[in-house]
Amino acid sequence: MSKEFTFKLAFEDFDISLLGDEVKLGSDEFTSKVSQFFSKQFAGFGGRARVIVRDANQEIEVHWTKEANWKDPKGKILDLLNDGKLTTALPMLWTLVQQDPTDADNLYHLGVVYSELRQFDKASATLEQLVEIAPEHVHGLTALGVAEINSGNLLIAEEWLRKATKVDPKNQWALRNLGACLMKQDRYQDASEVLSRCLAEAPKDIAAMVGLGEAQEALGDNSTADGLYRMAIQIGGPEHIVDIAKERRTKIAENRMRENSDVRLDVVEYIGMALEKFRTMEPKQIQDLGIEIGLLGTKGLSINDPTKTYSVKLLDGEFTGLQLVSIMYAAFEQFAPGTNVGVDFSKEYEIAADQLGER
Repeated sequence: MSKEFTFKLAFEDFDISLLGDEVKLGSDEFTSKVSQFFSKQFAGFGGRARVIVRDANQEIEVHWTKEANWKDPKGKILDLLNDGKLTTALPMLWTLVQQDPTDADNLYHLGVVYSELRQFDKASATLEQLVEIAPEHVHGLTALGVAEINSGNLLIAEEWLRKATKVDPKNQWALRNLGACLMKQDRYQDASEVLSRCLAEAPKDIAAMVGLGEAQEALGDNSTADGLYRMAIQIGGPEHIVDIAKERRTKIAENRMRENSDVRLDVVEYIGMALEKFRTMEPKQIQDLGIEIGLLGTKGLSINDPTKTYSVKLLDGEFTGLQLVSIMYAAFEQFAPGTNVGVDFSKEYEIAADQLGER
């Protein structure tokens, strides 16, 4: 048995952007497109809509009927959201919110969709409506904070995010975004404390890890920052976050080299290439390579003549004396660290290893 439901909304409350092309409120085109809009949404759920547009009092009245093939639209909308079809889900969500403005799930999802589509004012308005009826909706509070961050309202964002962490002090998403909000305010010590709390709850959250690294770097602790970046790279995750960690490690290494003017950048490069090659070799092969170059060195290797080259059995190609000595140093550090091989490339080795996450 079918059942009819009704809801009303003023012209000004209709999100006219959902109609596509620019339409003038109250025009014949507006009346036609609004009717088509609601008919399409409810047909997708297995229902019929009858729309009355009242120009006199600037009001839209929607009568809709659930038919025998009616399906709960929430499941369909979640499938669309999971598939990333936000623009398809948006009008359906908006319609359901008009039908029942107290449904917390629909309000939350609508607010998040607006935020993902970078319509932050609409996101904030929708999520404020949510937290008004559900003050302890931690995901709603967090999403509202994120929308305000993206709108540039950092103090407002912080207030919402702190409310979220008060509701759930261990919530990973609230803590991470509060940390990001504090970072944007250049409050690095506060951010560091919050992001540390986040990692205590979610040790593999590389976004929080990189954020904490940036906070530590801003506080002057490059060693801790570099360790956090290295850990994030090793754990892996979203490519853009891993790329940030790699970029920050490179920057730290470059700063370190500037501080150590006696560092040979060419040797850093040769050792780095050797370490990458070692990843494809067995430990015994690395040991044999180091010893082979060492024996070659007893016959004389010219490390200051870039025009003279040598070959070794375990590597293809020709190498300068400096390249081979760099490779030998790196090899001995793999199987006999600290061995005196006649040169001290410890600084260069440390920098190259750090850049590659080998330490």
